[in-house]
Amino acid sequence: MALFDPSTQDVTIHISPSAPPLHIPLRAIDGFNDETVSIVLNYGTQLGAAITMLLVLLFTTPPSKFLRTAHLLHLLGLLVCIVRTVLLALYFESPFAHFYAVWSNDYSAVPAWTYRESVAGTVFSMLLVVVNDVALMNQAWTMVSLWPTGTKLVLCAVSLLVSLLSVAARTAFTVIQCKAIYDLTPAVQFAWLVHAMVILNICTTVWFCALFNSKIIIHLITNRGVLPSRRAMSPMEVLVVTNGALMIIPVIFAFIEFRPILNFESSSLTPASITLILPLGSLVAQRLAQTNQNAIPSLSGYPSSTGAGGYKNNRGSGSGSHTPLKAGSLFATSTNNSVSAARSHSTSRNTTTVPARDIVDPIELELRQIDGYLQPQETHISAELGGSQSHK
Repeated sequence: MALFDPSTQDVTIHISPSAPPLHIPLRAIDGFNDETVSIVLNYGTQLGAAITMLLVLLFTTPPSKFLRTAHLLHLLGLLVCIVRTVLLALYFESPFAHFYAVWSNDYSAVPAWTYRESVAGTVFSMLLVVVNDVALMNQAWTMVSLWPTGTKLVLCAVSLLVSLLSVAARTAFTVIQCKAIYDLTPAVQFAWLVHAMVILNICTTVWFCALFNSKIIIHLITNRGVLPSRRAMSPMEVLVVTNGALMIIPVIFAFIEFRPILNFESSSLTPASITLILPLGSLVAQRLAQTNQNAIPSLSGYPSSTGAGGYKNNRGSGSGSHTPLKAGSLFATSTNNSVSAARSHSTSRNTTTVPARDIVDPIELELRQIDGYLQPQETHISAELGGSQSHK
């Protein structure tokens, strides 16, 4: 007599007295339950992270920066992410996920509000992607605006094309998915659209992050510089690392989407990771900038991303320079040639020795505009003229 294995038996469901019964293996039920728990835990993690980040932004952002465009976009993205995640998680608590409806494929008893709930979750997923694209675009524009007019127009045209393709693919998927929800039929014939949507979303993220890091990359190539090894990172370097992470982490989740892992739903993590990383990087950079500014009260009118209040140039300054160029700085490898030439020319004309003041690398000056580090009407002392110079 063969040994009896209770885990191999079936669960029988009777749909009607005249219809044949349904036999469902226990292993199939266990697999479904395992996947459900995994997805709910995933959604719960995203929801907790989004709520935590929202509270951190609300309670740590200075009032002077609260109404900035980037901050408002970050808040909007977190709110949309919270609503979207709640709506997606509610599916597993709705009659759609009840045992009989799932295994008998009979959804006649499912109320209409559950359909609207699922459709709302799909629509908010699209809105989250749109908000993320706008936030990335807003961040990248701070760099693109520094380029010459011709280059700026080309980059804006390419950015517009990439964004429109991404939003169009996501909108088409949303429409098809909403129709499939009401029809109770998976749109398997549009699987190619899902893959195209994921690829376009990743391309959009990588493109805008690459635009943001373009100045840094060009500077590193030009000056043969590398990221320094030191105890503390500057705010600018935090944003560079953040954008680097945005070019890697969503790509990993997208790759998992093409190579599914059992009991792991990665598609919702791709936009959620962007929503969480963007404000986190900006918040850390802001706190570093504020800490560095408060650490040197005498230079608080000109915050520096390195904590030194400004870069000191010891080239050609002789003994008049009180502080050498800070070693290990990302922008300390060289200064702009035109600034050095102007400084040398001015020094040769003056008979009175003027101590070298704060001379800021032009690259650093431009990058300091990121995330509001360079406030309007900030001034710094010019070593050549000994006067104040306004930067807007």
